Amino acid sequence: MKKMLCLLLAVLLLASVGAPVLAEGTGEDEIDYTTGTPWMDIDLEGNVTPDTPTDLKDNYALWVNKDRILSMEYPEGYIAAGNTSDVNYKADQDLKALFGGEAPEDHDARLAYDYYYLLSDWDARDVRGVEPLKDMVAAVEGIADLDALTAYFVKTPWEDRLSALWREKVRQDPDKPGWNILSVNAGYSFLNDPAEYLEMTEDGKAIKETVDAFCMEMLAKFGYSEAEAEQKIENCFAWETLLNTALAEAEAAADPEDPSAFDVHYTRDELLAATPNIPIVETLEKVDGYPVLEQVLLPEPAAIECLNRLYTEENLPLMRDYLILHGIYLMAEALDWDSYVRACDCQEVASGGAHMEVSREDYANSLVYDEMKGIVGWPLSKYYVQQHTNPEDKVRISELVDEIVDAYYGIIEDADFISAETRAGAVAKLDCMAKHVLYPDSWEPYSFEDVNFASKEEGGRLWEAWRAIKKHEHEKTIAELISPIDSTVWDLLPCIGNCGYTPGANAISINAAYAQAPNYRPDMTDEELYAYMGTAVAHEISHAFDAFGAKFDKDGNITDWWTEEDYAAFNRKNEKLIAYFNAMHPWEGQDFDGEIMVGEACADMAAVKCMLRIAAGKPDFDYDRFFRAFADRFATKETLFMAMARLADEHPMAYLRINTTLQQYDEFLDFYGITEGDNMYLAPEDRVTVW
Repeated sequence: MKKMLCLLLAVLLLASVGAPVLAEGTGEDEIDYTTGTPWMDIDLEGNVTPDTPTDLKDNYALWVNKDRILSMEYPEGYIAAGNTSDVNYKADQDLKALFGGEAPEDHDARLAYDYYYLLSDWDARDVRGVEPLKDMVAAVEGIADLDALTAYFVKTPWEDRLSALWREKVRQDPDKPGWNILSVNAGYSFLNDPAEYLEMTEDGKAIKETVDAFCMEMLAKFGYSEAEAEQKIENCFAWETLLNTALAEAEAAADPEDPSAFDVHYTRDELLAATPNIPIVETLEKVDGYPVLEQVLLPEPAAIECLNRLYTEENLPLMRDYLILHGIYLMAEALDWDSYVRACDCQEVASGGAHMEVSREDYANSLVYDEMKGIVGWPLSKYYVQQHTNPEDKVRISELVDEIVDAYYGIIEDADFISAETRAGAVAKLDCMAKHVLYPDSWEPYSFEDVNFASKEEGGRLWEAWRAIKKHEHEKTIAELISPIDSTVWDLLPCIGNCGYTPGANAISINAAYAQAPNYRPDMTDEELYAYMGTAVAHEISHAFDAFGAKFDKDGNITDWWTEEDYAAFNRKNEKLIAYFNAMHPWEGQDFDGEIMVGEACADMAAVKCMLRIAAGKPDFDYDRFFRAFADRFATKETLFMAMARLADEHPMAYLRINTTLQQYDEFLDFYGITEGDNMYLAPEDRVTVW
């Protein structure tokens, strides 16, 4: 729901809209989108025509992919075509197919199956409306004094509590490697930036207007009059203003070079001393089930201290209405259609997106699966894996991962800009890197065996199922707090068609939904396997050593494991890579932002270097097939809307991921006879590979 829904709906709206070669600019100017340097943006629909000339030595990506680009069609609901779209579309279709047949026997797979039908049962959800929340709202409405509010927190089971004045989450402890810590902060605010409460911007006004409309309509469902609803909204924002004004002032006064004002460790006694009025510690330990807290992390101590000061009888109406509005806001997605749609729109605008309109067709075609991933992602993934993967593929791709890691040791060994001390730290990262391939070896850490609810056929309803899952999530959070961090546990869902690197766990994930045609086929040649899957795997490994990943050590902690001289040399190489992309233009007058692309570009280049290192040890390796397959992996056609979105993407545009990557390596230049004077040529002193 949240931010990605806006893009998804924009995709649905614009999938059939082609991008013209010429578009109107400001005034009388026109933008010619074929004028990119050093290469035309061949990904942009309309730029490549049957008459477009090709020359291997001028634009390799165009030379290889021209015919494919001309024949590409957008998958239904997409505004980009190519391997990425094809794989994600196939993953979407495979998910949909899971719910067209008989119910599975496995407990977790059956849970996903049943939850899908409860989510989709809008008739039953609409009949209940907001009824499931009415008792919880009434309980808060009945709080008559500050003692009653305190009693509400310390006596109401967390699952029956509408909301709280603070929020907590489990996160990695920066001072205790390998362990989590409970982070405690003031409650949610509808306006994300505290400064908005000092002087509201136009964006802030738009968010508030949307929130006001949502609250007015939802409160009417609970039987409040218009005047009562307006008062509650005024009270809620008055409470948020009191808290956020103090927070904004604290942030403004803080020294940006001094991190001590934020992310501060408090002992249990220090937290009790800082919050003598508000029962945070008692609620967390005695009601919410957290263990006795030896330490907590306060990301914004000023907010907690302010919260304690404001916890007074005078502010009771403000706190009470804050709890009601935020409770409704957080739980509306599990209610009726009207509540769900309005919550989607409100959440989207509040997160910086545009207003969105959702139809039931949109929901059935795509949004229901996004909700499934967010709520029952692991049961859904288990069901997906049971139906759409096989052990032989996991074995082969695991062997590929091991082969690539071995080659990466050689890349680190050959890096001439780092010392033995830094090299040892890099080798340690490889030694400790967790390798998640297709799906977990054991499903036990992701089990929902303790979650049970009635299916639609058994008379079950979504609200009860949703609450049962929330209980499971809460108990799992507590377990994560009291146990050492297990870096082998996945954080990416196998049913998502992507791969990733998690710096805080030092783990790569090659998801099952990604490892399908055209990215992977069991009958691939070595050259194709290395070009498609190999470069994807090596790309994720490379993120451990890009500008961001290099800040994390072998255990996933932000630790300076570089020598000062080596890190300075590393930064100089990254700055050269940034300047390289800043000198390029997708079309005349449009710049790239090399700074946001430096990590992904670094990973692309290191990935190809890794695969070329492996290829060098293969007799009769077919370099032409490898380079063509690599170019095909990134073959893309997209609308102007999508191309404009790419400008803010951390990934370089697809045609650049081909040309800028390959021109770094002698193996490519020598094989095709590309020399000085050719547009694809890059002199050794101008090359920008970081590793």
